[in-house]
Amino acid sequence: MANLKPMKTLAVIQARFGSTRLPGKVLAEIAGEPMLAHVVRRVRRAATIDEVVVATSTAPADDAVADFCAAQRIACFRGDEQDVLDRFYQAASQHGAEAVVRITGDCPLIDPAVIDRVVTALQNEECDYATNTLRYTFPDGLDVEAFTFAALAEAWREARKPAEREHVTPYLRSAPQFRTANVEHTTDLSPRGLRWTVDEPQDLEFVRAVVAELAPTPEFTMQDVLDLLARQPHLGELQGGAIMNEGYYISLYDAAVAGPAPKLKLTESEVWFARAEKVIPGCAQTFSKGHTQYVRGAAPLFLERGKGCRVWDVDGNEYIDFVQGLLPNILGYANDEVNAAAIAQLARGHSFSLPHPVEVELAERLTRLIPCAEMVRFGKNGSDATAGAVRAARAFTKRERVACCGYHGWQDWFIGTTTRHAGVPAAVRALTHPFPYNNLAALDALLTEHPGEFAAVIMEPVNFVEPQPGYLQGVKKLAHRHGALLIFDEICSGFHFGLGGAQKRHGVTPDLACFGKSMGNGFPIACVLGRRDVMQVFAEIFFSFTLGGEAASLAAALKVLDILEQTDALARMEANGRRLQDGVNALVKRAGLEKRIVCAGQPSWSLLKFLDAQGAPDLLVRSLFQQEVVKRGVLLLTTHNMSASHDEAAVSKTLEAYAAVFKTLAGWLAEANPERHLEGPPVQLVFKVR
Repeated sequence: MANLKPMKTLAVIQARFGSTRLPGKVLAEIAGEPMLAHVVRRVRRAATIDEVVVATSTAPADDAVADFCAAQRIACFRGDEQDVLDRFYQAASQHGAEAVVRITGDCPLIDPAVIDRVVTALQNEECDYATNTLRYTFPDGLDVEAFTFAALAEAWREARKPAEREHVTPYLRSAPQFRTANVEHTTDLSPRGLRWTVDEPQDLEFVRAVVAELAPTPEFTMQDVLDLLARQPHLGELQGGAIMNEGYYISLYDAAVAGPAPKLKLTESEVWFARAEKVIPGCAQTFSKGHTQYVRGAAPLFLERGKGCRVWDVDGNEYIDFVQGLLPNILGYANDEVNAAAIAQLARGHSFSLPHPVEVELAERLTRLIPCAEMVRFGKNGSDATAGAVRAARAFTKRERVACCGYHGWQDWFIGTTTRHAGVPAAVRALTHPFPYNNLAALDALLTEHPGEFAAVIMEPVNFVEPQPGYLQGVKKLAHRHGALLIFDEICSGFHFGLGGAQKRHGVTPDLACFGKSMGNGFPIACVLGRRDVMQVFAEIFFSFTLGGEAASLAAALKVLDILEQTDALARMEANGRRLQDGVNALVKRAGLEKRIVCAGQPSWSLLKFLDAQGAPDLLVRSLFQQEVVKRGVLLLTTHNMSASHDEAAVSKTLEAYAAVFKTLAGWLAEANPERHLEGPPVQLVFKVR
């Protein structure tokens, strides 16, 4: 659907006197005027806006808004209180709009220049919907959405869900027939947590302080506010901490229906499981993909195909997949470009008798992207890489002990530290010493206990807990002070935290690092890379694989890096992951479960923590949650392994499922015996650290 240019553009300012958290906020006083007056004046200054109308409801409480508009000669349209989509459509129809700009009345710092950028994008990119909110790079409170009247009319006709009607644009954002565009600031401001909208008393205090400081320049811009915060950083402390778009998530929860979902048809899954029991120990090749990780009888046991963020089981049931093969599919299942690159290489051969040039090409690319990388060796999975790094450290330092923090694979040197240590010699187990994260004193004591004996400190630099300020730098200093190498296991953090990994993000360069999982988008490939002098030992130690230089996987990895470098794939992952993470935390808060379920970690890789009343891990809560979400079409363990294919529609559907499950759990967990709702054996842990 393409629009026509030029278009008569109507700005519709959504304003309602009622507010749960801050009643009457749209008419709250700011510098001697109601907040709505500031919004209208700033919107009118946008060059692309032809008319401005305030859209309020017919509820008696909103008489005050209508009276204000009448007194100020501001066009006002009154419509349904809950069906705001209808209110927008009727207002736009009445004013003969060809394009509509949605502004909310609680954004008194809205910048006319930002409005113009979004409207210009709607026109110049010939799309149906343009915004600066698909990925947040502007401060919260400078939100602008622009759409053609034709698109609005279609949404008005087709949108059925209460949240789509109340919040106007969810249907426009997620329906596949609409062409969308996102406008981004030259600098991504989202990490700064800038909150300039008004939902709570603290927000209003912040806006009043800003306007008071900038009053001599009434036409101040976003940059003027940023400059003010740079000069007076204490003002930033006034910014509220509410969840962005919390109202939308609350609407999802309120519309959700509690109760168990219908059981899935899993006949074929059970048939394949019975066959697997006879020929495969544990019935799966990977512990975390086994039947003990789901509620047996309520979840699928075998998947047949996948595309993007969706998978289908052997019974034909469809799921939005947040496991993504345990993180490898960073672009989603069966990415066409990656598959084409691998297929093209397969046609020319892929397991050669001598090295292939693609080995050099990929190694060169990695040395450019990853800070510590001066040389590279390839393996096929994460355990290859971590075991190779540990062996290299031992060969380089002539020492044997290893200090470790995190999970590092199935090889003897590490798995002996867990409850899955059967078959690992005691002598091997004695050489690996776990240490806690974010505790420099504990690491120092461990290294001091065996002076001159540690070859390496190997750790996940970050997973679901952020390193405390100076922690990673401190680990590096301690390791080097004790003569050990620092190894970052970035098998998981890897490209999910940016092309340079966590080491680039946190500014700490290890001696060696291990990457894998997502670098091949599901094709088997991993690597060890690092300092040249250390990496040279790989020419001597026996780190060798018949398929280590298998060219199809290397070609796939090159294409993955092409896509991550040349597109906004990582930015989309983070944006949709943030929306999902915010939604989860808003929904559990609405359900009164914020002490039982927490979504922690980074937007691109977040963790659901399930807790009992005392704050300890609770497998029952986890089992009940997984049981119910999978029946509603969402497949996950405990993490949201975001991919670039997880789009707005997938996130919205997931949050709708979560809303129903959280509402259901709120009732079940209030009972004396919530375990009676389990439809099979509860989930089991894969292992624990000893």
